[in-house]
Order: sequence, then structure tokens, then C-alpha cells
Amino acid sequence: MSILDGQRILITGASGLFGRPLSHSLNGRNEVFALARYSDPKVRDEFERAGIKVMTADLAALDPKTLPEVDYVVHAGAILASTGSEKNREHTFEVNVQATGRLMRRYARVKGFLYCGSGSCYAYQGQRPLKESDPFGLHNGIETYAASKIAAESLVAFLCRDQNTPSTIIRIFTMYGKNAGTITRRIDMVVEGKAIPVYPDGENHMNPLYVGDGVRLCEKALSLAAVPATIVNFAGSETMSVQAFCGYAGKVIGKEVRFREDPKAYYPIWPDVTRMHELLGRAEVGVEEGVRLILEYGRDHDRDRKNWLPGTE
Repeated sequence: MSILDGQRILITGASGLFGRPLSHSLNGRNEVFALARYSDPKVRDEFERAGIKVMTADLAALDPKTLPEVDYVVHAGAILASTGSEKNREHTFEVNVQATGRLMRRYARVKGFLYCGSGSCYAYQGQRPLKESDPFGLHNGIETYAASKIAAESLVAFLCRDQNTPSTIIRIFTMYGKNAGTITRRIDMVVEGKAIPVYPDGENHMNPLYVGDGVRLCEKALSLAAVPATIVNFAGSETMSVQAFCGYAGKVIGKEVRFREDPKAYYPIWPDVTRMHELLGRAEVGVEEGVRLILEYGRDHDRDRKNWLPGTE
């Protein structure tokens, strides 16, 4: 029996790229409470039909006392990296930091609290993968977002020790799906014939994480909640550069791919996944397979999400 069978689980950010499939995956075996703003009512309807307990709320205004008793929390709700996160520092910190603290105070006695951190918390280290012990830094172009994720992670680590709440912090690197994410946006730019912005330091290495792998590995990550917090990079198992996977997309569709160096482009966050492989296991979807899934979906569907990429404004 899985450790997450027969549990009551709260998922915040439940309508998002990660939270939506995770809610469905855990539902049935568990009682899932899916908290989100539900700007798209179709997702709310979809959850209700599946028997998921829907909770409509904004993290900035949420009173934690109104939340149900649960056994586990997956906190994926956040102001995401975008032009919006950078324009309103106060709101970004209210949602990403203060709301995280209020939520963790409310759930001090859960069996496990999983916080979705970000690989954008690392300072750039050049042409080598980033280890969990590497220093924090403010990622170029999304400095406010990065600062908020660093602050929230530090708060979770403190509260984990202070109130003895078993916790896991996953630092998510470049998660994407057929319809969403910065990987998907880059592939769409290949199809559109647009030049792909790359950081001017050679190959822009990364380990793209297909969302299906993220969902599968998340349950294991939550089961490893501990005091002090278990901290682990959360990424794909295969390293490939932006130049390489965009080049592959161009080869598949028969288009020449253009790149332009831009200091405003994301500097590449390239994770060391040694600890992830030891604790959680390996991702199964390779980068080329993920690119093919994006291209196949795009042939039959319009993207229903706005996928933002720094350097393309």
C-alpha cells in the first residue's frame, strides 16, 4: 500500500500546470482538497465531476482557520515568474512568502508539508550543474520572484524546525507540459520561425521536467518529509541545452532554427540530480520525447495558456 492511500490531502495552486494533474493522480486513493482561484471555471467543473473537493480562494486573502483538517499539504500555489511578479513586489511577497507562513502555521501537525520551491533560487554558476548546497541568488529578469521563493523556502525550513512539522522542499527546475511552460514556449517559437533568446554563455544546459514525471515523483517526495526539511532538486533526468532541443524541434518539422544572444534571457538553471535519483528515482520522459509531445499537441490544439519567456517582450 502506498503511504498516500486513504489520506486527506490539501493541494494549493490546484488549477495550475502541476497542481491540476497532481490533484487527479491523488484523487480516488485519497480525499483531495483542491484550493485555487479557478480563473478558468472549466477546471473547477472538471474537479467536481471527479469528486475532488473544490475550495475557491486567493492565497493573499485566505483565512487559514477556514481550511479543513488534513494529513498532508502540497503547497504549489504562488505568483509565478512573469512580468506581473516583477511589477508588484508587495503582492508577490504577500502570496509567495506570508501566505506560505500562514499556511504552515495552520498545518503545524500534519504528517508531511511539501513546499514547491524553484531552481530560480540559485546564483548562476556557469557551465556546471547546481547542487542543493550551492548559494542562493536573484535570477536575472525575475529578481523579485526569485527573492520571494528564497524567502519562502527559508521560512518553511525555519518553521519545520520550530514547530516540528515534517517537511519536504522540492526545487522545481523547468517543468513543462504539452500546453504550458517555458520549454513549450520555446518550441512554439521554433514553429513560428522566431529567434530563440539564449543567455550569452555558450550552451544553455537544463534538465526539463515533464509534468507527468513531476506528478509521479511528488508522492515519493512528500513521503520523505522530515525535520529538518528534506531539500532536493526536482528536475528531469536528462541534460540537454536550449540550443539542442530547439534544434531537434526544427529538424522534426523541417525548419531552420535561429537563436539570438540576450543578457535578459533566463540564465540557464542546470541541476545536479544525483540526490534526486537517490531519494526519488529517475524521470522517465526524455527531452526529445517531450518535444515531440509538444509538437503533436500543437498541431491539433491552440495553447490555452499564455506561456511567458524573458527576453521575448
